Amino acid sequence: MTERKIMRKLITILMTVTLAMVATPAHAIVDTWITSPTLSAVTISGGGAKANGAGYLLSTQAQKVTLKFTGTAAQAGKFAQINFFDFVGGVGLELVSGPAGVSSTACDHQTLGGNSHTCFFVLDENSIATIPLILSNATTAGHFKYKVLAGPNITESADGMVNFRMPTNKISAVLKNIRGIAGAAGVTQFLVTDNGKPSAGVRVKFSFTGIGENLSDVNTVSNSKGLVTVYLTNLKFYRGSAKITARVVGGQAKAVAYIWWFKVKYL
Repeated sequence: MTERKIMRKLITILMTVTLAMVATPAHAIVDTWITSPTLSAVTISGGGAKANGAGYLLSTQAQKVTLKFTGTAAQAGKFAQINFFDFVGGVGLELVSGPAGVSSTACDHQTLGGNSHTCFFVLDENSIATIPLILSNATTAGHFKYKVLAGPNITESADGMVNFRMPTNKISAVLKNIRGIAGAAGVTQFLVTDNGKPSAGVRVKFSFTGIGENLSDVNTVSNSKGLVTVYLTNLKFYRGSAKITARVVGGQAKAVAYIWWFKVKYL
């Protein structure tokens, strides 16, 4: 065989391999894929997620949400893939990888070509996979799409879309008027709610005016009971009052509480 024929045969083989890689989803050599991928198998929770047509509406406060894929009983132990694409408005997405490669709780990325928005996963014995999604720079102008893929013949679901909205949480002072000891610190608490229920994981910003020195926190996050707590020091024994303002970050809700300082005669 001449050198030219050998080169021609080598080029043909390389072209065949390249086309196969382009046309096939990540890890398509696996023959235990799910079939008939559907968008209804995907749910997103956390971050104020609300179903919104063919997708979800998240709060601009969202920093970490959970994507859950629920398959049929026959799909237990099989593989699937979700692609995220068409990012608009500067929103960022990080897919969490697991230390053990393909799993039902993390993504195995298709890194070929720098693709960091492809998540290859396997369903557990209950036909479920739960994948953490890390979000950044979310604004009301941001959104992105996603779809489910299955192989080895590259079938895919319809497109879903994630949009973002301003947080609609409410916030109120647990006690509007608090007595504080001059020479120590006063403490205030606020309750964050969503549709009348305590809301955890909501970012809140504090500020104050009046008598006082330092807040224990300027930014904090509501706990499992929807509460945020902040202390204000008054180590110079000043009398008077301080106004503490708590605002839901990115939203319009705010609340105020007052600390009234009084002196105590120590023995």
